[in-house]
Amino acid sequence: MLTYQDFCKTYAFENCQTNTDAYDVFDFLCDPGNIYNMTIFSDLALPAISGLVENLENTFKNTASFPLTDGQNRKIVGRMVKFILGHFGYTPVTTSTNRNKLRNFSNAAFFKTAAIYSKTKNAVNSIQLQLI
Repeated sequence: MLTYQDFCKTYAFENCQTNTDAYDVFDFLCDPGNIYNMTIFSDLALPAISGLVENLENTFKNTASFPLTDGQNRKIVGRMVKFILGHFGYTPVTTSTNRNKLRNFSNAAFFKTAAIYSKTKNAVNSIQLQLI
């Protein structure tokens, strides 16, 4: 199970463990539908957050303690994505910059680049989606 506390320990963000806005962003990214979305875009060799970045920005752009208008917070979101996708067997693709521009269809306002991931190892976790 993915937890925000494990993420904070992994990346030495212990001082952020009580940041409820950052926790909410992590929780948003851990939604099974969003994880599935990130894996699909990764499998298409596109930045993982391409399909959810507009909703992510609209939901969290002006939070009090973790606004996505702050570049440092966007970097932390990138680390959250790396932590989450790592549990599903995905690692960042190594390129000269290891980042790629988000395409226009993503409608991103603040995020301009994001990492592309590829499936390189066995997953520790699996996604359980329910069809309705």
